[in-house]
This record gives sequence, structure tokens and C-alpha cells, in this order.
Amino acid sequence: MVMNGRSNRVILVSHCIINSNSICIGPKTPSIWPAMIDEVVQLLMKYRVGIVQLPCPEQLMYGFVREGITKTEMDTPNYRSFCRKIAEDAAELTKNYLKNGFKVVGFLGKRSSPTCGVKTVQVTGVDGRTVEVEGQGILVEELRKELEKRGVNLPFIDFERTEVEKCLKELEDILKS
Repeated sequence: MVMNGRSNRVILVSHCIINSNSICIGPKTPSIWPAMIDEVVQLLMKYRVGIVQLPCPEQLMYGFVREGITKTEMDTPNYRSFCRKIAEDAAELTKNYLKNGFKVVGFLGKRSSPTCGVKTVQVTGVDGRTVEVEGQGILVEELRKELEKRGVNLPFIDFERTEVEKCLKELEDILKS
């Protein structure tokens, strides 16, 4: 463990939590939080938890200006493989943090995201409409697999703009542990 004043605590975070500029066209989050989700950053600062911001696979693969699509549309072998590579790197980094005495407090995703959803995702229903269902985004699925391969168990939580206080309480609960 490095004992030079560091908190020795980090959290893995979906890219768009820290950078609203990466979100696809459509969601209301950028109009509420034009740069980042301030309350999340403030809470992490309060508990002195470093932020490991994962890359945004959607932005990297589909570009900066893109329409929102569902997990059904996005889940191609090429995109899943791309997410798996990011997950492998993040899992290896997590393992190295732990090996060096740091505490990785968890992963914070973005609810209903086809990539980073933890509790729910948007899919294309049988009638062709977008529906929100229980499930996980593609990167979250791959990250869980890669962490499991390395024997790492982390709490996974997500943020939802319509449940700010509830999500912040859930985050604070893992930060206190």
C-alpha cells in the first residue's frame, strides 16, 4: 500500500457520469447536468474516493454525435468484442489496485444504458418500440465476467436521473463501508 497521504480508495465509473458531453442525442441528462453529474462528484470528493473513469465504448465506436439506440440494436459481435477489451483492461487495472493495497469500492453505471446499465437497459420490444427491462448493459456484462475470472467481487450500482436522492444514498452507503 502506498502511504503518502493518498486515500487508497477508488471507484470505477461509467464515462458519462463524469462527462455528460459523451452522451448520445436524446437523453435529458445533459440538460440537467451539462458537464458532469455534480452530486456524484461532490460525494466522491467528500469521501476522498478517486475516480477511475472507464472509456465510453459508444462514443469510441459510434462517434461523438449519435442517436440513442437500444441494447438489441447495439449488441453485435463487433461491439461486444470492443466492450470486452475495455472490460479486460478495467478488470486488470482493478486487480492491480487491489494487489497494491487499494480498496476498489465498486462500479457506478448509468441506469437504462445499453452499455452501462446495471439494473435496467433499453431494448427493442416485439412491437418495435423501445422498452426498459431488467438487465445489464453490454459493458457491464463483460466487466462482471472479467472481474469474476480474476476472483474480484465488487458492488455494482447505477445512477438514474429520476431517482437522484435514492441513487446518491446507495452510493454513499458503499462509500461508507
